[in-house]
Amino acid sequence: MGTHNIGKTALGGQVTGTLQSRGLESKFIGEYATKARDTGLKINEGTTFEAQYWILFSQFAEELRLNREREGHPNYDVLVCDRGPDNYCYLAENLKEDPLALSIVLGIMEKAPYSRLYLLPIVNSEISKGTGTRSENINFRTSMDQAVRSFLNKHDIPYIDLPAPIRGDSFREEWTRIIVNQTLEDFGMPKRLMIPDSRSLRGLFHSLARILVTGYRR
Repeated sequence: MGTHNIGKTALGGQVTGTLQSRGLESKFIGEYATKARDTGLKINEGTTFEAQYWILFSQFAEELRLNREREGHPNYDVLVCDRGPDNYCYLAENLKEDPLALSIVLGIMEKAPYSRLYLLPIVNSEISKGTGTRSENINFRTSMDQAVRSFLNKHDIPYIDLPAPIRGDSFREEWTRIIVNQTLEDFGMPKRLMIPDSRSLRGLFHSLARILVTGYRR
């Protein structure tokens, strides 16, 4: 979760595929802002209460629908969600606080809590156009990042703050490693299925390279 245009959707797809390859039946639930726009509802700075209510409750409804045993339908070990309680922040920040929506969000968090919430940081100084769903206003993106963090802290909602990716990690492999390994651990999966730390592998590679080069020079 987090503000828009920071890589949540790409990360969610990567995590889902990696978990599936390790034997956990996983389903990715993408954000509903795109679907809202496609139905003619306004999003971003010009949003409306109707649009934000639709996005917020459609997301929760889909999560609740899939998070149970369904005879004759696929059942999942893991639901990877693009959004969660952070959807409420787009309502509160762009319109105003809404006691009814807030009570429902906090109620769902209590009755059907997420196993883990991961918060992504802003890592790029520019905004890619992508599908054109989200605003290209950098200040708006920053304000929403601050709003999400403030909301989580204000309501004592625990989350894992993902670190800024290291140089060269353009595909956010470190985020995938953190989330996948934590999920595998939560399910008691064998350690051999966990993703090794790429930084350790790079260090090992450099050590081997030095040894090989030294050997070659001799």
